[in-house]
Amino acid sequence: MKNIRIFKQLLILAALTLSVTAGSAQRLNMHVDVSRFLDESGNTIVLVDYQAPYRNLMFMAQNGGFFARLDVELEIANQDSIIYRQKVTDNIGISSKYDASSQRKSYLNRLVFSTDEPRFAIGFKALDVYAETEFKWSMELEALPPFSRLSDIELNSRVSPDSSSYLVKFQRNKVVYEPIPSVLLSKNYSEYAYLYMEIYSPSEEIGSSYLLNLSLEQNGDLVLDEYLDNSFERLRDAISLKIPLRDLSAGRYQGNVTMQAGESMESRDFEFVLTEDIEQRYRLFENADDEYALMRYFMQSNLPANWTAFDGETKTRYINNFWQFMATSAGMSEENIIKLVEERVNHANRHYSSLKAGWTSDMGRIYIRNGAPADIYKDTSSDATRFVRKDYQIWKYSGGTKAVYLFIDIQMNNNYRLIYVNGDDMENTNPDWIKYLGTDFDTNLLRN
Repeated sequence: MKNIRIFKQLLILAALTLSVTAGSAQRLNMHVDVSRFLDESGNTIVLVDYQAPYRNLMFMAQNGGFFARLDVELEIANQDSIIYRQKVTDNIGISSKYDASSQRKSYLNRLVFSTDEPRFAIGFKALDVYAETEFKWSMELEALPPFSRLSDIELNSRVSPDSSSYLVKFQRNKVVYEPIPSVLLSKNYSEYAYLYMEIYSPSEEIGSSYLLNLSLEQNGDLVLDEYLDNSFERLRDAISLKIPLRDLSAGRYQGNVTMQAGESMESRDFEFVLTEDIEQRYRLFENADDEYALMRYFMQSNLPANWTAFDGETKTRYINNFWQFMATSAGMSEENIIKLVEERVNHANRHYSSLKAGWTSDMGRIYIRNGAPADIYKDTSSDATRFVRKDYQIWKYSGGTKAVYLFIDIQMNNNYRLIYVNGDDMENTNPDWIKYLGTDFDTNLLRN
C-alpha cells in the first residue's frame, strides 16, 4: 500500500503544478489512478482510471460536432516479460466548441485487468493523435494478498443511481461511482467526497460484527473521526462512505479507513486535495427563486421540486449547471446565452406587463422560451360567447414543431392568458377554450 500512497502524493504534486508544465513541448497532461480489489478466487483485479481534461486535448470539427482522439496503451510486466497488453482508441466527442476550453469538463475512462502475480509493473501511455502530444506513466505495484480484508479505497466525486448507458464502466449494481483520478475536488461542484471499498470475509465470519473507523487529517490536525458498527453479510461486500466538504477548508487531506474484526485489524489510506475555485457564477436575476422560475420555462422534469429547502450555495450550483447546459445545447457560450435570454426578458417586460412583470406572464414565458413568433394574428371575440368581447392573439412559429399559441385578454388589462396550444408538450390547452371565443370562431386560424 505504501507505494500507492507515494504515487498518489506525486500525482497530487503533478496536478497542482499543471499550469507550469502545460507548456512543455509534446507533453499531454492527464491524470491516472489505480485501485486494487479481489475476485472470488483471490486474484487481484486492478482498475486503471484515466482522466483527460478537455482543455488539454485538441478537438477537430467533424460530422457536425467536435472530436478528439486518444490512442491508449496499457502494459503489465513481470520483470522483463510482458504478461498483459491492451490498446484502446478513445474517440471523444463534444457538441459545443466551448466545452473544449472548459475548466472542469474532462474525459474519463477505465481499463481493468486481473492478475495472480505477486508483483508487477504497469506502463501507461496515451497519444493525442491530432495534437501529437503524449502522456506516459508507470509504477510498480503489489497484488493484494488473497487473505486481505479490505480493497483499496476508490475516491469518487459522485455516487448516484443510474441504470442507463451513462458511464456504464463505472456502474456497480445500477449505481454510478464516478472516480477522480486527479484526486482534486472542488467545493463549488461537489458536496461530498465519496469513498468506495470492498470488505472480504471468510464464510465462518458471516453474521459476525466488525468496526470501521474513518479518520481525516489536514496538516496533522484531526478534522474527522467517525466509527461505524456493521456486520459481515456476504463473502465480499461493498461499502460507500461520504465526507461532507462544506466545513472543510481548501488544502490537502490525508485519510484512513481501519476495519477491526475480533483480533484482526487492517487499514487503507487515501488522500485528496480540496480546492475552492474562484467560480464564475452565471445568473440573470439577483433573486435565486426568480432564476428558478425562469429555469422552469425551459425544463421542468430535471429541476428539483424541493427548491425552497436548498441553501444558497446549492441553488447557485443548480443555476450554474442550468446555464452551462443551455449554452451547450445552443452551441453558445454561457455569457451569450444569458444575454439572449435577458433580451427576451426585457422585451417581455416592455410589452407584456400588466399587474405583474411581463416576463412572468404567459406571453412572456412563450416569448422567452421561443423568441419572436413568425406570425401574429390579432382580433376580438364575437358576440357568440357567454363573455363580453375580448381581445385575443394567435402566435405561430415556423421552426421545430410549428407550435401555435392562442392567448386571450380575459380581464381586458393586457394580461393575456394562454388558452390553446398545439405543438408544445410543455404547455396545456384549456378544455373550455372555445367558450371564450364563441361558437363561430374560425378554427382554421389555428392551422400552421
